[in-house]
Amino acid sequence: MQSVALGISQLIDKVLIKRGVCPECNEPLYSWRTKNPDGSARCAPTCMQCGYSDLKLKEDQQTARIYNESLKARAISFFKNGSVVGNKSLFDCSLRNFKVVDQETKIALETAKRYITAVLLGKPVHLVLSGKAGVGKSHLAMSIAWEVLKRSNYAKKILFISYQEMLEQIRFSYNNQELRRMIEGSLVADIKTAHLVVIDDIGAELGKSAGTSREFGASTLNSFLEARQDRATVVTTNLSSKELSESYGSRIVSRLYSHSDGFSIKMNRTADKRVQGVSA
Repeated sequence: MQSVALGISQLIDKVLIKRGVCPECNEPLYSWRTKNPDGSARCAPTCMQCGYSDLKLKEDQQTARIYNESLKARAISFFKNGSVVGNKSLFDCSLRNFKVVDQETKIALETAKRYITAVLLGKPVHLVLSGKAGVGKSHLAMSIAWEVLKRSNYAKKILFISYQEMLEQIRFSYNNQELRRMIEGSLVADIKTAHLVVIDDIGAELGKSAGTSREFGASTLNSFLEARQDRATVVTTNLSSKELSESYGSRIVSRLYSHSDGFSIKMNRTADKRVQGVSA
């Protein structure tokens, strides 16, 4: 007849697995072979002889979890609070809810995915997304920002800047010293140093600007593009390359399209999604 000790030993081998040696008595540490539904260990490794539990491992795992959650929270806070976005619902845009309605939007989505991979590989690539109003340029640009943030495990600093809104805030700050310090200090510095920056809707401000205001907008854009010459940048615009050159000059356009080989998206034939009832 099989001894009780042997039976217990076989049972232990069936449901438990050795996980090192007990630091107290040098006997084996055991843990469950099966894990929790979420993939985590059911308990810390435990000594069957003296009852020692490897609390340090559990504490280290807890510390790592808290750190990762903190890193994620900081990255999302930097993204949402540091960005300049007039319509906050834009933050709800993602690749998943980007609507492919024709060949142009299909190509745009495929190009965006390739661009995301390039950014995650650390390449200083620029993406220029042009097309008529309402075709989904801002949606796709925001989706790129979110995807890079998530797939980098929230290790990258990312900003989304609605260019017209940004210029209005800068102009308004001339009469608000505290706001001006914030913009000229941390915000501009973050735009110049973030891992990825989206500059959205370049050219939209031209309809409201003239004279010195237009010169100010071009000067500000040139400053940003100069600082981001070798950094990942996404730019969206309603203007064609010819219109961009006429509005801002060839020097700015050259900087805009630098590092954009293979990452220039044009949606000129896509219908306005807002008219069709599709989120843009």
